[in-house]
Amino acid sequence: MVASLLLAWAASAASAAEPGSAGSLAAPRIGQAKLSGQSVACFERIEVDFAVIGDFDNPFDPRQVEVDGLFQSPDGKSVVTPAFLYQDASRELKDGSERVELVGDRRWKVRFAPTAPGRWRVAIRARNQSGTATSDSLWFEATAPAAHGYVRHRPGSDYFSYDDGTPFFIIGENIAWAGRRGTYDFDDWLPAAGRAGMNLARIWLQWNQVLSIEHNRTGAGRYDLANAWRMDYVLDLARKSGVRVMFTCDSPEPYQKEHYWLGKLTSKPWENCPHNAANGGPLREPEEFYTTEEGHRLIRQRLRYIVARWGWDPNIFCWELWNELNCFPGWEKLLPEIASWHVEMAGVLRNLDPNKHLVTTSFGFADGHEAIWNLQELDFVQSHSYGGKNMAGLLPAMVARMKSRYGRPHLIGEFGPQLSAEMLGTVFEADAKGVHLHNALWSTALGGSAGTALTWWWDNYIHPKDLYGVFTPLARFCEGVPWTTAGFRPVKASVSWSTPPKPEPPRDLVLECQGAPQVTGRIALDPHDPPESLGRFYLYGRAQRDQQKPIAIELDRAVEGPLVLHIGRVWNHGSLTVKLDGRPVLERELPAGPGEGPWKRSELDPRWKIWGADYDEDLAIAVPAGKHTVELFNGGKDGITIDRLHLPAYAACDRPPIRTIGLLGNRLGLVWIQNARHTLAAVLERQEIPVVDGAVLRVEGIPAGRCTVEWWDTSTGAVKCTTEQLAGGDGLSLAIPSLATDIACKVRW
Repeated sequence: MVASLLLAWAASAASAAEPGSAGSLAAPRIGQAKLSGQSVACFERIEVDFAVIGDFDNPFDPRQVEVDGLFQSPDGKSVVTPAFLYQDASRELKDGSERVELVGDRRWKVRFAPTAPGRWRVAIRARNQSGTATSDSLWFEATAPAAHGYVRHRPGSDYFSYDDGTPFFIIGENIAWAGRRGTYDFDDWLPAAGRAGMNLARIWLQWNQVLSIEHNRTGAGRYDLANAWRMDYVLDLARKSGVRVMFTCDSPEPYQKEHYWLGKLTSKPWENCPHNAANGGPLREPEEFYTTEEGHRLIRQRLRYIVARWGWDPNIFCWELWNELNCFPGWEKLLPEIASWHVEMAGVLRNLDPNKHLVTTSFGFADGHEAIWNLQELDFVQSHSYGGKNMAGLLPAMVARMKSRYGRPHLIGEFGPQLSAEMLGTVFEADAKGVHLHNALWSTALGGSAGTALTWWWDNYIHPKDLYGVFTPLARFCEGVPWTTAGFRPVKASVSWSTPPKPEPPRDLVLECQGAPQVTGRIALDPHDPPESLGRFYLYGRAQRDQQKPIAIELDRAVEGPLVLHIGRVWNHGSLTVKLDGRPVLERELPAGPGEGPWKRSELDPRWKIWGADYDEDLAIAVPAGKHTVELFNGGKDGITIDRLHLPAYAACDRPPIRTIGLLGNRLGLVWIQNARHTLAAVLERQEIPVVDGAVLRVEGIPAGRCTVEWWDTSTGAVKCTTEQLAGGDGLSLAIPSLATDIACKVRW
């Protein structure tokens, strides 16, 4: 039993030679191999268990021993998949904490999912620099698939589909990590997500106390088999729940010398990083992760283990190389090395992974950097976005911008209303029904994204507020939509009054300022055709002399009222001067530093060693009626961020306050129609939202003829009514039902 199932450890022999050198090492031997079954359906898992006997100290290091499964398909094609070391485990919940105990013997496994029916052959190969051993062949039968297969991206498509062509349209959330309850937390979250109609969860491997396989207790290049067992459990649970997984391989936090969360220094992760030379690792400084061969080698080795253990799984949607790579210390100076690293590691995954899962990465802000997103090795692009109070006005523009720029599918991998500890509780209590979540889901789903934006706050918002039901209506609406074959393009639509109402006073205009294109020079805000949002609004200081320029805002007010600037983060020290038609009307010093001050919170940024202060404060400039220019200039040391512009009583009411977002394709149109006042901002300010009556929607691009229109209740996911309409030469006109919040429709012709 010991000879056939256990590894033979020979630390003394391994220590006598450098890893990867032959020395006096003997060639490995393979014990009896055993299949988990004689038949398996295509895209389901079959395993081979066996022992490898040999002289090696670290079984995770392929320089000491490289073990693979050699498969041959029914048509004679060869498929190689790496093997991995495994040990079984058991779990229990005691005093509110999960305890996982390894049980039984350590043994090697190969996991595999056949992709074609018929008779398959497999043999095991183990080799080091002294020689190669190959086992006798085993045979198994693959039966016809019951599953759709792996998720793919076909060139030219904005969407994903399975091997069999079935569309995969993402509806999901982040479920990145668990708390003290470990996998028992996932027992609550994943089945609930699946029941609600979600089909994707973004789950982290590293920087995760429950699932991290390489940490300071394992040391560099060695892996925690108990946590790997936990990941097995979580992935199996996700599969049973119908929830696919965005598998996030790594996050930069372990390489940060100081880690801040919501403005507070919470830890010094680099001190515990297994790759740190102080802990026996090879890296003297974090940047050597990118600049040294040994830093690269450790990641290649970890990716090999990831693919070996979990690469068989069709339920894994993609490999995400990094969570928010810009959180890596000094990332901007390392961009050439980071780009090269992505090319290498995407290649490593494609070489190791016989199933060619999709590959991506991510940044912690909307636009990321073109040096990474232009890499063809990445299958789709992502954005992360926080802080908006008008999700439908902000997120679809982000989607359109990124798709246009990079010509690939786009997904908002994280979003949320705030990243302020002081504000989160307030927002979540005020928006207990998930208005901002609802608006983000519908606006991104019908705004051209490859799926819904993925909310971040799964554990302190979605689950405790039981907001799973917010996802269900959209999931029902999306059933049967031919995402990959419909040829969808953004809908061209306009809204007007059926009968001009009595003149109303101008309504408020709120513009979130995030992403690209960055606001520069002069912008004009037309009250009759205002934008949905603005790009990043940043006033540079003396630290960037070449960009220290004023920004002018041209206004045309029907009535007197303020321009309200929401001041976000200020770096080092800002000095804001505001001029109205060339005359100074406001001067404000905006310092940043330690301790208490005029800010809400302040922190020392470890990247640049300067203080950043979050003001979260409104500054109002009185503007008379008529045309005026407001000029903003920062004469201070460093930058001032303006998160939002608010213009009370500004936007003309000559058109209904309705936002339309939708897609038009081959004989099918999908349109989401929102009362534009129904936003998180209105919820937080407890505004009464007037119902909009008497509005008409005109959709261009629908040929003349008869159409069927389904009106959908977005709160239940049920069809409210179906009507027959006649499209004319100028498109289709539809009377919009009385609109308190929002409604959706499907148009077929």
